[in-house]
Amino acid sequence: MYSFSVNQTVNKGVAQLMRLGVAASRMGGLADRQARAEMRGLQGVLNIEFTGPDGGGWHLAFNDRELRLAKGLVSDPRSTVRVKPQDYLALLAGDLSPSIARMTGKLRVIGDPNLAIAFSASLGNLRALQRARGLRGFVGRRIVGRALRAGSYETPAPKANPEAPETRP
Repeated sequence: MYSFSVNQTVNKGVAQLMRLGVAASRMGGLADRQARAEMRGLQGVLNIEFTGPDGGGWHLAFNDRELRLAKGLVSDPRSTVRVKPQDYLALLAGDLSPSIARMTGKLRVIGDPNLAIAFSASLGNLRALQRARGLRGFVGRRIVGRALRAGSYETPAPKANPEAPETRP
């Protein structure tokens, strides 16, 4: 298994979140007890490839109940997820759902879909963290909010309702 990098000018928001994930995986904090139990028997590597001019690559290595995130892509992964950095940030912000992203081609999965489920689960965990109450939710909102700002992500403005009556001044 060889690791190689795709691009050195990675979107800053994506890079912040991935570096945080790398640190958490080194401390064993990416998966709680229940998640480790659900990962029993899961083996292989999932490449996460961010495409476009501000793209880059990371990989998640699954080894039974252990999970490790590291920078760089692996040459022989079991599965690869490809997404643009702005679409990844939209997924984190809740402005794009993983199912819509897959149907519209904004999120592509190549290879074993079982490993790609872990990518969707990590998005769900980060979104749930933002909705949590108390200190945990505060920290989650700060981390994701900072990453969205660093990645120059702007929440799309709500679309005007064409059926709404016009208001005149």
